[in-house]
Amino acid sequence: MPQVNFRTSSERLAVIDRAAEIRGLTRTEFVLRSSEAAAIDILNERPVIALDDEAWDDFVAALNAPVEIDPAVKARYARKPQWER
Repeated sequence: MPQVNFRTSSERLAVIDRAAEIRGLTRTEFVLRSSEAAAIDILNERPVIALDDEAWDDFVAALNAPVEIDPAVKARYARKPQWER
């Protein structure tokens, strides 16, 4: 079974031990659960979107399609900013 070892200060270890005790867990189980929960949160910040071949081809085609600028947007950008009038 793989192992994880780390060094920490006595103060940090005391905090971890106290929290583990409150949860009724061993130090190891507390650290594993806490780090796994943090890892899952981080991974969920970057969701994976799976596409089948057809959807992928449609996605790539949309990215490669020429940009059509809305005439109203084009007109807005052509106007002088208010502070230059």
